[in-house]
Amino acid sequence: MPYAPAHPSRGRLRNRIPGQPLHILLLMLYISYERKSPAMAYDARQIANWFIARAAKDGRVMSIMWLLKLVYIAHGWRLETQDAPLFRNRIEAWRYGPVIPDIYNVFRKQGIKVSRPAKGEGWTDILPRDENLLEQVYEIYGKLSALRLSNLTHVAGGPWDIAMKTGGAYAPIPDELIKLHYVMKRAKAEERRANV
Repeated sequence: MPYAPAHPSRGRLRNRIPGQPLHILLLMLYISYERKSPAMAYDARQIANWFIARAAKDGRVMSIMWLLKLVYIAHGWRLETQDAPLFRNRIEAWRYGPVIPDIYNVFRKQGIKVSRPAKGEGWTDILPRDENLLEQVYEIYGKLSALRLSNLTHVAGGPWDIAMKTGGAYAPIPDELIKLHYVMKRAKAEERRANV
């Protein structure tokens, strides 16, 4: 099963301009993409609300652990696909994995199961391209159990592991570390696909 949402520049450029090298086309797309619509960072609680509403459409109720992991994974893929954070809220290395304290503190009041969205002010609408990313993350990772998602975010040498080893519990997990991890995940997925 692939664990990588579609990259916005993948699969659209071959044969678009005959004779033009692919790396030039990618650069053109990147420049055009960045000029037309700069990446926007949301509040992590807004992203959590999106996942709660999406799960509700499927008649599912999320656990707080499942919610935290999906938001974290979506953030990682946004860093990889758009070179921009999905949100600016702090991510910390807690004993049982990466946690966004703002999400944890708001939703833990509901208990283990989360069914009501967080209240927020001044939140902007989520852009269609970001909704597309969230939908892909939900479709790929939402099928996995909270425990499986937890295992995916606890890999040796991953951002959580490095933050725990270098800063201990509650150490921040920097976006640069998360982005590198997801860039490597994409490279491994593409390598596996090429070897099939």
